[in-house]
Amino acid sequence: MKRWILAGLVGCMALALAYLPPRGAKSSGRSVFMAQPAWGTPARQRAQALADEWRVADASLRLLRARRHMQVLMRGASAGTSLVVVNESAEVMTAAAPVADSAIHVAWRQLGLGETKVRVAVIIELAASSQRRARPLLEAGVATYLAPDSAHRTTCVAVLPAGSYWTRVFRGARVSGQLPFEAVVQFLKSGLGPCAFYAAYGTPSNSVRAWLVSHRWDLALTLDPDPRSRQGNSPIEMADRENHSWFWEAVYALPPSAVACLASRPDGCRDAVFAGAGDDPTVPVPDIMRIDRRWGRVPRLLEGQRFLGDVARAVGRDRFVSFWTSPLPVDTALAAALKRPVGEWTAD
Repeated sequence: MKRWILAGLVGCMALALAYLPPRGAKSSGRSVFMAQPAWGTPARQRAQALADEWRVADASLRLLRARRHMQVLMRGASAGTSLVVVNESAEVMTAAAPVADSAIHVAWRQLGLGETKVRVAVIIELAASSQRRARPLLEAGVATYLAPDSAHRTTCVAVLPAGSYWTRVFRGARVSGQLPFEAVVQFLKSGLGPCAFYAAYGTPSNSVRAWLVSHRWDLALTLDPDPRSRQGNSPIEMADRENHSWFWEAVYALPPSAVACLASRPDGCRDAVFAGAGDDPTVPVPDIMRIDRRWGRVPRLLEGQRFLGDVARAVGRDRFVSFWTSPLPVDTALAAALKRPVGEWTAD
């Protein structure tokens, strides 16, 4: 037994010497026991940082150009038109494919939106057959939105990257399996994102808008009131709920407040909802939002992407509008609309 204990201690010391850097030093990222991906050189890391800055600047410029172009299209549209959708490929805008145009108008009606004061322009960004080497690759799954501002109070622009799969669908190519039309509707309905809230309820108050901007609208990514359309965007949301089994590595990846809310603790739920609400962030002008819609992102609240959509469905339009436009602090306004503490309502 003593020999086994000695062998275990020696083995632990060997692993520690192999993996832990000396005090005050940084790890080189290399391991003598297993292969690891090569770490980027300083030059490559700088190139990646410059590419990210270019993507942000390019997306902002394209959004501003698109809003000007879409406003011309809306002026030429028939009276009462609140939704315009086009395709964009290689920065050339064309009429939307019939399946996309039909699906997004069905999504618009399912959300209860008709003629709205804030009009929505949707640009479906089709994947290019070949990328130009002179430019960084676009980020698939990152949607961008341009909210109304003081100069353009009635237009919200949404740019949805279709990716290679949806691009083939919209161009009429046959894909594996029989894709139901409802799947296209759900994809475009969730893609309306913050623009759906602007169309339904107008511009939020400064306190509500600052709260949403501080977390990139992660609690208001979909307005869909239909519980059947819930589509989890993380491994934990896709767990087997009938057997109450979770992917524990996904649980450990959540913030502590999200785990506490998962355990139905009101304090944890309240912390998850209002994290950063009192920081009073500055709303940028123009208000451009880049929202990561890729699978596997870590939410601050389980199914938080539909939190405000659920609130709107629960309290009704009048009470939600009173919260949406309230000048009070966001926690006070939301508790007044729910008529109960926010943490308790969220836990339930």
